[in-house]
Amino acid sequence: MPYRREAEAVLGMWREIERSLAAAEPGSAEEERLLADVVVLRDEYQRLIEQAREHHREVPPPFPEPTGAG
Repeated sequence: MPYRREAEAVLGMWREIERSLAAAEPGSAEEERLLADVVVLRDEYQRLIEQAREHHREVPPPFPEPTGAG
């Protein structure tokens, strides 16, 4: 299974959400939805890391910490 390629796709989606989140109105339904999407992606990334370890494959690079606006 191509864990690294899947991880790169997850990271790409994470970055897109980060950009959208920076433009979202604080406290809005959009911001809440985007934050929920971040949780899903974080969980998916963690699943990929666990599977890579279970199959003795190279672990994908660390998931980036969210960047603060400001």
